[in-house]
Amino acid sequence: MYGLLLPLESDKKQRLNSHKCTVTLYNTKPCLPHIQVPTEGREEISIGRSSKSDVRISGGDVSGLHCKLQFTRLNTAQLVIAVVDTSSNGTYINQEKLQKGIAKIIRSGDTVSFAKSGGSYILRYSDADYEDDGNNTSEKKLVPIKKQSFFDFYILGGQLGSGHYAVVKEAKDRRSGDSVAVKIFHASKTNKTTSNDHNAKLLQEMELLLAVQHPNIVKFINHFQEPISPTMSTSYLVLEKVNGGELFQRIVSKGKLRQNETKELFRQLLGGLNYLHSRNIIHRDIKPENILLDIKRRTTPDQIANGPWDEDELDVQVKIADFGLAKFIGELKFTNTLCGTPAYVAPEILSDKRNYSTKVDTWLSGVLLYVCLCGFPPFSEELGPPTMKEQILTAKYAFYSPYWDEIDDLVLDLIQNLLKVDPDKRYDYSQALKHPWFFNDYTTESDKDEDYDEIDMDIERPKIEKQPTTLQQEYSMI
Repeated sequence: MYGLLLPLESDKKQRLNSHKCTVTLYNTKPCLPHIQVPTEGREEISIGRSSKSDVRISGGDVSGLHCKLQFTRLNTAQLVIAVVDTSSNGTYINQEKLQKGIAKIIRSGDTVSFAKSGGSYILRYSDADYEDDGNNTSEKKLVPIKKQSFFDFYILGGQLGSGHYAVVKEAKDRRSGDSVAVKIFHASKTNKTTSNDHNAKLLQEMELLLAVQHPNIVKFINHFQEPISPTMSTSYLVLEKVNGGELFQRIVSKGKLRQNETKELFRQLLGGLNYLHSRNIIHRDIKPENILLDIKRRTTPDQIANGPWDEDELDVQVKIADFGLAKFIGELKFTNTLCGTPAYVAPEILSDKRNYSTKVDTWLSGVLLYVCLCGFPPFSEELGPPTMKEQILTAKYAFYSPYWDEIDDLVLDLIQNLLKVDPDKRYDYSQALKHPWFFNDYTTESDKDEDYDEIDMDIERPKIEKQPTTLQQEYSMI
C-alpha cells in the first residue's frame, strides 16, 4: 500500500503531492503474517494490543498502547522514522531496549521487538521523492527520485578512532565486501531556514573533494547525510581504509625517524600537498595524527624493499587525511579546534589573519619535519620563555644539541626556509621539492645540486638547558 507522509513545514499540500513511501513489518517467523503499516496522511501511528491502536500486536505482556511510529521529513526531504516506547515491558530495536518516551531512529532493515511475547519484525520501507516530469499535459506524471542512505550500501563495524569533531569506524561495502573507513561527524541540529542552502553547498564541495585523486592522499569515496533524530542529522564520509596507522604512532614507537626514512616520507608528503594546492585546497591541519601510512609487509625474506624502510617492510606509502574538514564542521569551529593545538598552527592563523594562503601548510610541514627528526616539536611551553604563542609568532626555535648533532645541515636549511614568519619569504611546495636535501645522495662533487653552495652549512646547534619531552615519553604509556 502506498501512503503519503505529512511534513513538518507549512507547505503540506505541495509535499503531500511529492512524496510517497511504503512501510512494512516483516515477521521474523516465516509462518506468521507480515504487517502493512498504514501511512497515508499520517505523521504518527500507534502500535499495541488495544483495538484503538492503528497496528494491533497480540501478546500477554504487550501494552494497550505499546509504542508509536513517528514520520518526519527533514528539510532535505529525507524521511525519518522514529520509534517512541510507551509500554510497561519494553520496545527493542536490534535487541537494544529503548528509553521510554524518547524517540529513537529506526532504519530500513532494523529489527523491532515488542516486549517478550509480541514478536520480532524487520521494518522495511521504500521512500522516494516524486517530481513533475515537465510535460505540458493535462495529466501530470510523477517521476521517482531514488533516495540513498549510507546503510543501503555499507555495514557499519567497530570504531577505529575518534577526534574533536568525529569518530571513525570501519565499514564493509555490501556489494564488493571491501573494507572502508567512515568518518561520522558529531550531530548538528537541522536549521530549517539554512539547511537547504547548506546542503546544496556541501554537495557542491563534496564534488570537488571526490575529484581529488592522488596516490598520497586518502581517497574520498562517498558522502551521506543521515538523520539520527527528527531534529538532528550528521554526515557520513566514506574514505579509503589505510592499514598502517598514523605517522604519529610511528614517531611514538621509534622516538624519532631516521633521516633517509624521513626524506622519503616527506618527498611523498610534499608531493601530495603540492597537488592539493594546485586544486586550491589548503589543508591547515597538518600534524602527525593526520598523516596515515599504507604499509606493505614482507612475506618472504628474499623480497627487496622499495625504499629505506624497516626490516619487515617492503614499502610505505604516505596518505594525507582530514583535508577539507572545515566544510563539514564549519569554519569557526574548525579554526577554534586548530588553535586548541597551537604547536601545529601557523603564525598567520594564530594572529587571526583571515587572508592566509597555501603557505600555512608549508609552515606546518616544517614543524612536522622537525618533529620527525628529533622527536619533539620546535615550539612548546616547556621551551619558554617566551610563551609558545610568542615562539610561533616570532619563529623562535633552535636545533638543540645533542638532538641535532648528527642531522644533516641540508635538512636544517630546509626547515629554516619552511619556518619563516613572513609567508612571502616562506618556501612553497614546488621550492621545497627542489631543495638539495632531496638530491644529496651524490657520490662525487660534480653530482651536487647547482644551488648547493648557497646553503648555510654551519648552522648553530646550541646546548639545551631544559630537557624537552619527546612524543615517545609523553604518549608511549597511554
